[in-house]
Amino acid sequence: MLEEKSISLAKQDFPNIVRQAAKGHETITRNFKSLNHEKVSIISTDIFEEILDRGYKFNPTIEEDLDGQGYTISIDELLIHGEGSTLISALKDLAENLMDYTEDYLNRVDFFRQIENRKHHYPYLRRIARLTDIDQVMEVIAECHTSLQQAILNQSQKG
Repeated sequence: MLEEKSISLAKQDFPNIVRQAAKGHETITRNFKSLNHEKVSIISTDIFEEILDRGYKFNPTIEEDLDGQGYTISIDELLIHGEGSTLISALKDLAENLMDYTEDYLNRVDFFRQIENRKHHYPYLRRIARLTDIDQVMEVIAECHTSLQQAILNQSQKG
């Protein structure tokens, strides 16, 4: 089982805790004097991101406009969508909206974590936060959707 350390012990042993985290060990700290006993894990960023990559994949849905003049792609997990005249333009719009939402959410995480239908968004958005450009965001959105993967591939072959 994982051992929990008090905050005061963790402060004293922090350099060792960081070295251990880098090797793959997790340390859980908590304030035993607090009534709510909130816990904090100290874990390697690589391990944390691996957990996010495996467990928090996007499941976008694509809807073609009734008149066939465009597309809407939605990520229901995050209550966000993008629109465009082509599949790739809708995906790009979605990626831009997702990047904007990620920035807003992470800047105001304490606010969003209080909203019932948004508090679970953090792990999805944390995945996006480490990406450096819109193409990477589009690839992460499309990783579980073959039509979107094909649209990206076709776009890259054109340009």
